[in-house]
Amino acid sequence: MGIKVGRKSANIIIKALSSGVVPSRGAEQIAVGRKEEVLSFDRDLQDVSDGIGVFRFVIGDYGTGKTFMSQLVRTHAAESGFLVMSADLSPACRLRGSSGEGIMTYRQLVSSMSVKGMMDGGALEAVLQTWMDSLRNRIAESSGKDPTAVSVREVEDLIRKETDSMSYLPFYNDFKKVLVKYYVRMRVGRDVSDQIRWFNGDCNSLKEAKDALEVGSCVKDDNWFVFVKMWAVFAAVAGYRGLVVILDQADVLTKVGVAARTSNYEMILSMYNDVAQGHAKSMAMYMCGTADFLEDPVRGLFSYGALKSRIEESRFEKDRGMVSGPVLRTKPLTFEEQEALLLRILELHQIANEYESPITQEMVEEYMRDVKSNSSSVSPRMLSRDFIGLLNVMMDDPSADFDALIAGRSVEEDTGQEFI
Repeated sequence: MGIKVGRKSANIIIKALSSGVVPSRGAEQIAVGRKEEVLSFDRDLQDVSDGIGVFRFVIGDYGTGKTFMSQLVRTHAAESGFLVMSADLSPACRLRGSSGEGIMTYRQLVSSMSVKGMMDGGALEAVLQTWMDSLRNRIAESSGKDPTAVSVREVEDLIRKETDSMSYLPFYNDFKKVLVKYYVRMRVGRDVSDQIRWFNGDCNSLKEAKDALEVGSCVKDDNWFVFVKMWAVFAAVAGYRGLVVILDQADVLTKVGVAARTSNYEMILSMYNDVAQGHAKSMAMYMCGTADFLEDPVRGLFSYGALKSRIEESRFEKDRGMVSGPVLRTKPLTFEEQEALLLRILELHQIANEYESPITQEMVEEYMRDVKSNSSSVSPRMLSRDFIGLLNVMMDDPSADFDALIAGRSVEEDTGQEFI
């Protein structure tokens, strides 16, 4: 076996694929046919590491790999030293709305905060405390003190100095003040829930922010992206290479009313312009959706002229499937790539269940030929689910007739309700 992964990790991957969703970890183990896209993402991450902003739309049909690619980027970015946030857009979590939909998206982003070693979200306090401990250790090293002898005031002063590079951002002074208050209270063992609520976007009003923290701002529906930009610069200050933000299920924006859709597209335009003009540093933002989300002339991004003029590919880029522009289109896997995917799944299934499958490479090839001849279209998601079902049957009953099981077998068309 060529895959080096433990039973638990293999089991997580197999269970996710059999449920039709992207595994929360280990996506790299089933990454086939994505070399060009991965190299493109690597270039993005290098730009972010250099302080440059990146904004891209990951576009593809249901089941062609948008969510899979976003999960791959998420894992790769965290492993490479980036802070990562992600959110699935929904009717309740959009970019703007009259009922706090933008704040809900921000809250989901912050709660998902992940770093290397903490890929399941909830990394906010670990990020803050790790950074603050490093400041105290730096002071101790430069002064020859024991870290426990470093005063609260000394760390306060260094927090202010280290975050000076963020001073051009709106709300910086409040952000800095809450950072300092968090450290002071944490150091003496006092409750820091007010500070965490402010960082999380859970502060409900300016009055609450002023009463609890003596600051004049809080996250609102019309300013949450400013706070995301703040986290991006803070990530660089705290020793990370930058921030990667992933917004999936963007098609939900095509299903709202005209006024709400226009408001959300105005927000996308504002965000895109901020990044393109260098006002959003050290951040990569990926928005994932189908071709309809991008191109529909009535409901898609191209229905909003200012966005279409900025992101529409030239005829040369679209025809050649370029991966370097603002739009990255995921390509369907070839027959050979789908076969390679199934061979990896076969190996992972054996690791997860600690057995030796009777299915050989030749049998996988036969299965693929049969599926192709009986199915109108096959997505990686539906193919993976079907194949894992076959593996389960053959594992439970090794004497089962493989040829009879696959004869005339077709794979259901992907409806896009859940997809990779």
